[in-house]
Parts: sequence; C-alpha cells; structure tokens
Amino acid sequence: MKSLKSVNLKLSLPTISLSPITRWIMTVVILGFGVVLVVFLYTQQQTKNSKLTDEVDTAATTLVQNSLSKRDLENRLVTANLALAELTANFPSSSQSMDVEEMLFKAAADAGVELMTVSCAAPKAETVGGITYMSFGVTVSVTGETGSLLRFAGVVGYWLPSASIESASMSDVDMNLVLKVYAWAG
Repeated sequence: MKSLKSVNLKLSLPTISLSPITRWIMTVVILGFGVVLVVFLYTQQQTKNSKLTDEVDTAATTLVQNSLSKRDLENRLVTANLALAELTANFPSSSQSMDVEEMLFKAAADAGVELMTVSCAAPKAETVGGITYMSFGVTVSVTGETGSLLRFAGVVGYWLPSASIESASMSDVDMNLVLKVYAWAG
C-alpha cells in the first residue's frame, strides 16, 4: 500500500500559446465589451434618475398645491368657527328673547288685552354698576279696552321685573310700548 505522501495529485493543463495579435484582439474585445456594459448601465441609471427627478418635481408641485389648499381650508375653518362662536353667543339671547315674548303674552292674558305685535331687537351688551347685561329693545302693540290697556302697562313689570318702559303711546283701543329688558350676560 502506498502512503498518501507518495501520491502525486498535480493537475496539468495544456498550455495554449496565443500570438501577440490574438492577445491584443482579445484584450480589445474584452475592453470593448466592458465599455459597452458600462455605457449600458450608465444609460439605465440616467433613465432611472430622470424618472425620479420627474416624480420629485410632480410631488413638489402637489405639495405646494396641497399646502395652498390647506391654508385656504384653515382660513375657511377659522371663519366658520368665528361665525359659529358668534351664533352660539347669540343663541342664549335668542332663547331669552323667546322668554320675553312668552312673558308678554302672559301679561296680555292677565290684563285682558290682545297682543297684536311683538318685536325684539338683537341684544346689546350694556354695563350697569360694573355688571354686564344683555339689553333687549322690545316693541309691543296691544289692543283692548282702556282700563285693560292701563292694567297691561301695570302688569308688565310683574311679568318682566327686569323691564323698564322707555316710551308709551295710547289711543282709545290700542297701546304701543317700547320696553328695555335686561338679562344677565353670564
């Protein structure tokens, strides 16, 4: 048996001898192939770069448009919130105005007169003694007998204790009153 050290494992390849012109042609072909490959890869990268640049430009344009739209929508939201706040601030006074009208109808029923018209102006803030109140201008027109009309002028203070009669005009069968009614602004 032979030892492993004695086994010769050398591989011999045939040697190819090429002429210098063949080596030169092969070098030029390999370099040419390399140049073509580099140009091809460079062209692909430029195409990708161009597409990405177009996408970035489109995204930037969209961003600017959306920013302008957002600013416009935010301005509209602020305007709507201000309008809502104003309407919300007037809503309690509208409720108070309906309460005033209800009390006037009760006063008219108590006095035995018929309420013809009631109109309440928009409330205005008014400060009395350092306290802010809402002041309603109310115009009332009633019809009835003279005694009932005078009774109505007297009972208005009972039904609306925060009201003052600013002016009154009366004929045989009708009376017009201009009242100022105060409500706490809270």
